[in-house]
Amino acid sequence: MSMTCEMVPTRLGRLKVEVEGDGPPAVLWHSLFVDSTSWARLRPLLRDSRRLIVIDGPGHGGSSVPPADFEFEDCVGAATDVLDALEVCDPVDWVGNAWGGHVGIMLGARSPERLRSLVTIATPTQPLSRRERIKIVPMVWAYRFAGPVPLLVNNVSRVLLGPDFVKERPDDTTMIARSIRDAPRTGLYRAMVSVMLNRTDIAERLPRVDVPTLMVAPRNDPMLSVEQARSAASRMPRAAMVELTGQGHVGPILANADELATLITAFWADPTSVMTTFIANATRQQQLPAPHSTERA
Repeated sequence: MSMTCEMVPTRLGRLKVEVEGDGPPAVLWHSLFVDSTSWARLRPLLRDSRRLIVIDGPGHGGSSVPPADFEFEDCVGAATDVLDALEVCDPVDWVGNAWGGHVGIMLGARSPERLRSLVTIATPTQPLSRRERIKIVPMVWAYRFAGPVPLLVNNVSRVLLGPDFVKERPDDTTMIARSIRDAPRTGLYRAMVSVMLNRTDIAERLPRVDVPTLMVAPRNDPMLSVEQARSAASRMPRAAMVELTGQGHVGPILANADELATLITAFWADPTSVMTTFIANATRQQQLPAPHSTERA
């Protein structure tokens, strides 16, 4: 199957875009720190039913360094620049991992006519908590002054993938570590500040995302709880939360690629039925009586 690769001029610089597969258009936008190689296990499972448009975000992978710090709205503009350059007029199926989910949500809120459906994977809608900032700010400053030293790269990889994944899948761990290490240093630093430290609360945008949406939440993600994802989905007109076995922000799209592909392709085929099923399952779980405690008073 043929694949094309080009550098597309956008308001955030030239973005590397790969296009492969046949069918209606679907966009894949990755998480912060990694690049489009993080989709390596999922792409072959999706390209038979979609024309995949796989974007390296600004300051990541083969894309150029953004000219300055930026906001999610700028990423939305860059995404539409890509779609316009590729002459994509039909609504797209958007699949976003973490940062990519943020861009998809913001695009759906601003221009819902550009989306046919939206899948977010490990995408928190709330800004960093005080505790998270205390941990993350020193890491960002360390990267700024020292670059991708092994200790920093290894620690970020463990957070993105989960400790079990790092032990059990060394080849995939090496691939993710390489994407962190090889990213343009100035670009990745600007993205860290823009996408992570300066991340705003986008919860108020959720009611405006009137497209079929699945919010996939890994069970063991230190940056997003299942409860937070469920709350976010409840604020959207047509959304369901899906709990997925997996660790970290990025680990599930590699370790759980088969499960994710089955879910995503079923959702693409019949978004309403899939959402209804998960919403009904969640309702039944909430209605189950709490188990009686066996502890002695």
